[in-house]
Amino acid sequence: MLTMLCFACSLATSTLVFTGQAHPAVAKQTHMGAAETAIRSARIELNAALINRDLVATGKYWLPDVSTTGGDGSLWVGRDQNVKGFAKIFNGNSFVSGRRTPDKIVVATGGPKEAAETGIWEWRERVKSQVLTYGGRYLVMWQLVNGKWRIRSELYVTTSCSGGTGCR
Repeated sequence: MLTMLCFACSLATSTLVFTGQAHPAVAKQTHMGAAETAIRSARIELNAALINRDLVATGKYWLPDVSTTGGDGSLWVGRDQNVKGFAKIFNGNSFVSGRRTPDKIVVATGGPKEAAETGIWEWRERVKSQVLTYGGRYLVMWQLVNGKWRIRSELYVTTSCSGGTGCR
């Protein structure tokens, strides 16, 4: 019986210690929740910009020295090069649609205000008489600059292609 009582005391003490430590984590999660909400809202706007082929909405999230590695391995460095690349895509006849769906956003708890967004992406384009659907995983590095979340870098990895013989 004494053993049971000591176990209960130990459990209660552990719970109090754990509970005492949990409050700061909850406060951090509240702050991180606001950052995650802002980044998810930006992602919604960026997906809408793809649908609408809107370069202004797309470009406003890129930092001047943003770097983007496309699913084909191409590298675009700087906002200007990214805008030129998307202008070519949007003005061409092959682009059908694009979407990025975040599955996780991790916000830094110390140091620079940065966040990592990971998820899946899908890109549809016409190649000859086929509509190909490429997909894969992505990672976006966000930085908080003057109170706004902006994109520092993007990396897309192609893991699938369907829709025809045009898949590489």
